[in-house]
Amino acid sequence: MLDYSAGLNAAGILASRTYATAMNSVVGGPYGWWREKAFKITNTNEESGKVRKTLVDLLAFNSFQVPMYATAIAVGSLISEGSIDWEKVRDGATNLAVISPLIGPTMGWYLDGFRRLFGIKSAAEGAYRGSKPDDS
Repeated sequence: MLDYSAGLNAAGILASRTYATAMNSVVGGPYGWWREKAFKITNTNEESGKVRKTLVDLLAFNSFQVPMYATAIAVGSLISEGSIDWEKVRDGATNLAVISPLIGPTMGWYLDGFRRLFGIKSAAEGAYRGSKPDDS
């Protein structure tokens, strides 16, 4: 749906989704690392309020996933049109950023659920692994 709203045709959508699937399998780990860093940089931990944790997830999503999605739109545009249509890249990234308050935090809850399933601390808990939060 986002690819279509960015203006990609069927070939562009197929290329974008194929590229995005491959890219997501590679950047899943780095995104988890980035989320943990976002929690650490913002001094947000498991005891922080729900709104604060949600905003940190939104920050992590918009600063990592939106640029990754822009590359998927660029690849889709390149394959379907022979050149990168920067207007489509901008439109796709903007559309994802607009709906990111629905996707980013939901993705964070989903990822933390899987982390717990495998005995791994949440991003908020993992951000302080090996260090203590500042008491001041």
